Amino acid sequence: MVRQVDATDGFGGLGPVVGRIMRHVPMWVLILIAALWLLPTVAGFISSVRPWAFGRWAGWWQDLLDPSTWSLEAYRIALTASPNNSFVESMVNSFAIAIPSTLIPLLLASAAAYAIVWIPFRGTGVLFSGIVALIAVPIYAALIPLLLAFSTGVHLTIPLIDKTATLVPVFGLAGSIPGVWIIHIGSQLPFAIFLLVFATARVPRSLVDSAHIDGASHPQIFRHVVIPLIVPSLAALGVLLFLYSWNDYVVALTIIGSNGSAYPATVRFSSIGSLTDGPVPMAMVFIHSSVAIAVFFGLQRFFVRGLLAGTE
Repeated sequence: MVRQVDATDGFGGLGPVVGRIMRHVPMWVLILIAALWLLPTVAGFISSVRPWAFGRWAGWWQDLLDPSTWSLEAYRIALTASPNNSFVESMVNSFAIAIPSTLIPLLLASAAAYAIVWIPFRGTGVLFSGIVALIAVPIYAALIPLLLAFSTGVHLTIPLIDKTATLVPVFGLAGSIPGVWIIHIGSQLPFAIFLLVFATARVPRSLVDSAHIDGASHPQIFRHVVIPLIVPSLAALGVLLFLYSWNDYVVALTIIGSNGSAYPATVRFSSIGSLTDGPVPMAMVFIHSSVAIAVFFGLQRFFVRGLLAGTE
């Protein structure tokens, strides 16, 4: 069982080692790194509020120190005057993709992690090793076969009797948002299970044993004992899953194809630059990015604590 492989050993004690290294890094180096990290965000915001002028190619920094010239006109145009209101529609599609692609893997991965750690059965180590190995499989290598499966189904021809059996019928997932859900959920589950196994293994055995003695079933222990104790890890994982699906471009474009009504904002950006000029495209990008920034900073107090679960 994975529980027998003590997850509290800190992956070889990396947590304290990283802590000792960080204590010797000068504060000005950390400030410089933070400033460089925030530079693209600042540039995007300034570019989106610059004076409206078609064909303006001057550097964004020239308007940085002159707030009197800033205007929110580009944001008004982005939200109300984009062609056929396509940007607002694409933002709604982004939420329709990102929210299920975050919540469903969290639910499935937390249940799988509990089963691997606390429900003894044969082959646990082999199962967990196989899950870890799936993390290395690039989802982009399977996109076209999955698209064909969504479009035409999966069929098997038996040579001896010259018959074709339908293994997976056509569900009409090609060109749809649920098809993108399936790709995201399948590709994110291995990493999600891997992370939550180590978080679940840190739950004190005494609590689980006491719940068993009191007559609690596995679903009750999972819901009332384990879940409250792994909330930081769930929040950290939720941030990663949301950011991945929110910013995805390749999977959405491949699966949705030419169905423009289902495009998320990331796919819409690829054509919006030819339709408008000035700060409007950058305003759209910044509106889209601000959602991811808000999610990250809203859950940042859980983020580091959740990612380092099992490394102390």
